[in-house]
Amino acid sequence: MIDSKRSGRFTLDELEKTELTYIGTKVEILLRNYLKLERGDKLDLKIDGIEVDVKNTVRSQWTIPMEAMGHPCILIRAQERRALCWFGLLVISEPYLNKGKNRDQKRTISELGRQRIHWLLEAAPYPPNFWERIGAEGKNAITSPRGGTDRIAALFTTVQQKPLSRNVVEALAQQKDYMKRIRGNGGARDILSPLGIAILWGKNDRELIEELGLPFCTNDEFISFKAVKDEDIALLRRACRID
Repeated sequence: MIDSKRSGRFTLDELEKTELTYIGTKVEILLRNYLKLERGDKLDLKIDGIEVDVKNTVRSQWTIPMEAMGHPCILIRAQERRALCWFGLLVISEPYLNKGKNRDQKRTISELGRQRIHWLLEAAPYPPNFWERIGAEGKNAITSPRGGTDRIAALFTTVQQKPLSRNVVEALAQQKDYMKRIRGNGGARDILSPLGIAILWGKNDRELIEELGLPFCTNDEFISFKAVKDEDIALLRRACRID
């Protein structure tokens, strides 16, 4: 939903209200496809012929439709800033719902209902959104340059010795050939190399990353490193990663 590489947005806080609402629909569709289940007649899916509702929230509460009464409900919650998620089951009944209704006649889960949720996952970590962890100051430093190459250079200057996924790079580059923004011949490496900052790629520079004692990087991750020790400077120069 954030779709940084096309929208220029990076966090849930930047989404429109209608987009936040659609996240629940998207989660429902992906879950149904992942579990290879059929769509229900009146609820979201069927499990062994039983109608089951699916509710997702990025806040702290779920809204339950009246047609879910007496049916199992899959409750999913994501807390994006802490990168934690919840996945639980609850059979909906009257005592488990608060009295008040919204405009769509939906009701929230009561305190008793919360106590009856059977959690399969509770505060389980998931891969964090880089932009939630970098903070407002860091984000501004990285995204304020106008050109994609300058933003990539700002990224690898601001965040060093930490693996960065290609999704982060692609979001800043905002072009199909995002690698062009990294490599030499006009890319960020030409800006950073004279400063002694090397951009290393997990796919091509694995041995170099290990020799420098940097964290492991997958084939889809990059890491930057500013050499200070003479031996590190010599190593990177021999590898033609800095000037």
